[in-house]
Amino acid sequence: MTRRVSRVDRPADRESARPWFSVLATAIAFAIGLHVSAPVLHAQTGTISGRVVAAGTNEPLSAVEISVGRVGTTTDADGRFRLNDIPGSDVTLDVRRIGYHSQQVHARVGQSDLLIALEVNPTSLSAVVVTGTPGATEKREIGNAVTTIDAAAVVQKAPIPSVQSLLNGRTPGLVVMPTSGAVGTGSQVRVRGIASFSLGNNPLLYIDGVRVNNAAASGPANQAFGSSSISRLNDINPEDIESIEVLKGPSAATLYGTEASNGVINVITKHGSTGGTHWNAVVRQGMNYLQDWKSRFPTNYGKDPETGQIVAVSMDSLIAGNQGDLFRTGRQQETELSASGSANIFNYYASGNMLDAQGAEPTNFERHYSGRLNLGVTPSPKLHVTAEMGYVTGPTNLSAEAGYGGRVYSTLLATPTQYDSWHHGFWSGVPNQYDRVYKMWQDLDRFTANLTVENNPATWFTHRITLGIDRTGEGNNYYFPRNDSLNLLSSFSGDALGYRELDQNTITYRTIDYNASGTWIPKSSLRSVTSVGAQYYHDATNALDAWGSVFPVPGLSSVNATTQDKGEAQDYFDDATLGYYAQEELAWRERLYLTAAVRWDNSSAFGSNVNQVVYPKYSLSYVVSDEDFWRNMSFLHDVNSFRIRAAYGEAGKAPNTYDALRTFSPVSGPGDSPAVTPLAIGNPNLGPEIGKEYEIGFDAGLFNDRVTYELTRYHKLTTDAILDEQLPPSIGFSGTEPFNAGSVLNAGWENQLRVNAYQSTNLGWDLTFNYSTNANTVKSLYDNTTFVSAGTDLRHTIGYPAFGWWNYRLVSAQVDANGVGIKNTMQCESTTGGTTPCYDAGGKLIAPYVYLGRSVPPVEGSASTTISFLKRFSLYTLVDFQNGGKKLDGNTRVRCQFFGGRCKENFYSTFASEGLDPVRTAEVNSSQQFIDFYITSDNFAKWRELTFSYDVPEQLARRINATHATVSISGRNLHTWTSYQGFEPEAMFLGGSRGGNAAWEQTTLPQLTTWLITFNLGF
Repeated sequence: MTRRVSRVDRPADRESARPWFSVLATAIAFAIGLHVSAPVLHAQTGTISGRVVAAGTNEPLSAVEISVGRVGTTTDADGRFRLNDIPGSDVTLDVRRIGYHSQQVHARVGQSDLLIALEVNPTSLSAVVVTGTPGATEKREIGNAVTTIDAAAVVQKAPIPSVQSLLNGRTPGLVVMPTSGAVGTGSQVRVRGIASFSLGNNPLLYIDGVRVNNAAASGPANQAFGSSSISRLNDINPEDIESIEVLKGPSAATLYGTEASNGVINVITKHGSTGGTHWNAVVRQGMNYLQDWKSRFPTNYGKDPETGQIVAVSMDSLIAGNQGDLFRTGRQQETELSASGSANIFNYYASGNMLDAQGAEPTNFERHYSGRLNLGVTPSPKLHVTAEMGYVTGPTNLSAEAGYGGRVYSTLLATPTQYDSWHHGFWSGVPNQYDRVYKMWQDLDRFTANLTVENNPATWFTHRITLGIDRTGEGNNYYFPRNDSLNLLSSFSGDALGYRELDQNTITYRTIDYNASGTWIPKSSLRSVTSVGAQYYHDATNALDAWGSVFPVPGLSSVNATTQDKGEAQDYFDDATLGYYAQEELAWRERLYLTAAVRWDNSSAFGSNVNQVVYPKYSLSYVVSDEDFWRNMSFLHDVNSFRIRAAYGEAGKAPNTYDALRTFSPVSGPGDSPAVTPLAIGNPNLGPEIGKEYEIGFDAGLFNDRVTYELTRYHKLTTDAILDEQLPPSIGFSGTEPFNAGSVLNAGWENQLRVNAYQSTNLGWDLTFNYSTNANTVKSLYDNTTFVSAGTDLRHTIGYPAFGWWNYRLVSAQVDANGVGIKNTMQCESTTGGTTPCYDAGGKLIAPYVYLGRSVPPVEGSASTTISFLKRFSLYTLVDFQNGGKKLDGNTRVRCQFFGGRCKENFYSTFASEGLDPVRTAEVNSSQQFIDFYITSDNFAKWRELTFSYDVPEQLARRINATHATVSISGRNLHTWTSYQGFEPEAMFLGGSRGGNAAWEQTTLPQLTTWLITFNLGF
């Protein structure tokens, strides 16, 4: 990618009055009691000189302010500086530049070769963005919002277990929806809401500009209903990531064309540091556990088989029946070793990582080994070549949960009626029996690599080509060993005779990306950049499956050793997309930027009658604060940067691989002759879903970027959304036909505020706030249709959110002595918001379905803060929240309705004196006719991260030959504030018929609490 040297920002005005900072600093100092003053020194003075460069690119940085006490200077055009008359022998330099993170650098008086590398501040307008643009471009030139997560800085503050954890709470407009608290499991990711009815809604995933596998749900279907719980997003080691750039919709992702309408996440890995080899070692030890599990499960009731009385199930009796605790404290350990540096024309980064994490269930653990090697070579100023490779391997073992059964399932449904010889109060089996029967895991083998060649043959011309490959080998395993004693129990009958299945999938993504840009400067105030490019993407999946059941004797484990129901299957499918684009950018006086672009795409997934699709893009960025009138206004003196921006763009979402094709299934014809039978009718006119988005907003920096604020208003309309229409059997094809018809609107606001509240040698305080909203509305379907079914209790209804919850809502009722609703007293909500009788005179249910809520929360946000004090101590914490969504609480469903009585309302005659709600009682005892009581608000706020760290004094670090050493203690998922009545407001089926787009929680392990101690050593 092309990297330009950032232009020199005007020096910060050191005399700017900031009275509110002074007041804040005084208040903090008074509250904490820090009255630190520098001692008077009478030592001989000396000098310190050196050079300041940009981290990663090694470009010299001018206009960097460097000070120690009252002595200060700025760097020249080559990044060089010299400080004179410095007293003492060791000092701490304060290093600052607009657009970069400030640093406190320890230096030795008399040192003449000090090298300082400053990290780019992603909130600055001079920060470089590489995603969604033909080449590396400063943020000030882009008309759309691009959120940059400074991953290296985040990971340095707190141990981050996965990429989804790195994204969560740090990007306004992005919602992370986890499946489970089991280690190794993943999540769905939503950027600016749900835009598709039938296709995936996850953003594209790139690593260093190469498109890679982003499957949200993979692995064995340990949740049942077709739902797997491992996400490819989390294969990437957070320690290897330099930054993450998030494009949030078509206005930013036009140049990615088809597939990019849900946004793009580009992970940028680390590259060589300045100077010789720098070694870094990280060692972590800790634990994972289910917080307060003994009191967390809801209280279930049932009839004691001996006394006949209605009693509550006893947790102590369940623990005794399991012959031990139901959940364990799992160990987590991680070791990371990395080397980074440069020599002459080379720079390099290499790392190796071992992660061993145990979950709260004995059969849940993750053991991954990963490595990365990034090399860069610059043989001449006109040529730069990079080669980047990453590899990860190892198993992730999963426990049965949700619809599959398992520990949470059997405990949550526990009942006194099951106090027999083998249930011991559990519903479907004792937890340790599940451990002995069901063993499921995924073996992972993933390799990602790319080669990029950048060439600048002339000062006005640059071009680049990137070749990339991402190969994922998944071995999804089911192994049920033969256990004759457990086969006698009804819950495990058949399964305990043995079963073996291996699903081997190889998913390969290939990328070819070429770009060329020419710059023309007709006069000093005008710059024109013309870019053209072509991109080719190809993804292929090769699946080979084998299975069989019943082992003849215990101890066998291969498919060949099974004796019944043997089978095998093989499949292959692929998609290819070829796109071309052209872009023109005009820069006037390096403050007003106008951009226009167009992309042409064709995909193998399009119907035969769809030749190509055109995606346009337009944007404007105006840095108003660079104008003279802005600088001359005294009341704007402290607003050092202010930019307004606007953008419009389109991008697509291709149909599924074979949706447009007419397909047939092989069968045996008469006399065993080969024949085919109709499978799917296809649609030659099927094209992509088209996302059309405009956004407007502004970025402001105050007090030399001590305060930055970004505001964005977006409006994304998805047209030609793909729906399925039922086919008449008479045409010879059964099932449905996909076609382009519907439209969905997503609109909302995104806010991000960062504050460097106070900074001194002994105290620093930073705060970050994110807040975003999303209004989702189905605008059209097809013909005169007002709604279509989207699954159990789900609908796409015009005027309401996609995947909205719909059913009857009982408003008032009276119940009889058994808690059953008296029909002629029951009133339901009407379509106009009033009430209407639920039943007619004959007892027939006549109430209408009404809207109960939306699946994806319309409001999300976070707040985080870092406090550094006494030079060596740091405290970091993050709280995130979601509001306004509804979740189907499958736990209450199965406890109170589906599997019979566990709830107080099921035993109304016993508990009526406690004043049970008659409406809820009538719903519980309605034979599943009324279900709105378990489609409930899942609002929550979670204390997500807490880290306390200590920088070991240099003299102590040197005793182990380390240049620096840090010790930290970190906690994760420490507390949840929620009104959700279920088990875990963040849990859901990740895929299958109950997952993907709807939030349905059922007997899934909640998020685990994690505590880690980390040792970070540099050499």
